[in-house]
Amino acid sequence: MTIRIATHKDLDELYSLWCELMDEHQAFHPIFGYHPSADFQLKRVLRTRLAENNTRMFVAQGRYGLLGLMVVTYQVGSTGMHYFRRGYIAETIVREAYRRQGLGRALFGAAKDWLTAQGADHLELQVAVANPAGRRFWESQGFAPTTFHMMQPLPKSPEE
Repeated sequence: MTIRIATHKDLDELYSLWCELMDEHQAFHPIFGYHPSADFQLKRVLRTRLAENNTRMFVAQGRYGLLGLMVVTYQVGSTGMHYFRRGYIAETIVREAYRRQGLGRALFGAAKDWLTAQGADHLELQVAVANPAGRRFWESQGFAPTTFHMMQPLPKSPEE
């Protein structure tokens, strides 16, 4: 298994991993729902993110394909804040059959190294409240809660 940065050639496998992540997380909250028939639009988002200068998609490459994915972004905020060079860890997934084998730690290590090299002075992420395994993993990597990300669905407008 190797950790590497994803390329456009990986798009179909990246999309498969992303769908697996969303499918698993739908049990945690409806915000993770997506329209499987919208694969063209969803793949376009992945293609755009692959091209962003401050975003990297780290993948765990196995003998027969991709086993894991971690999407990270480097962002610079207001210099008036103590911490303003943020490394943000977005989507993270390791295929279920390969969990607890160090792939998540390896993906995080590569992502952290890249974000540090970019100049990040802190790392942030969000983890589903109803995902105790995910929370335990991130806490084992040194993360601690700082805020609660909250959301409230609104009624759909009549034209939708």
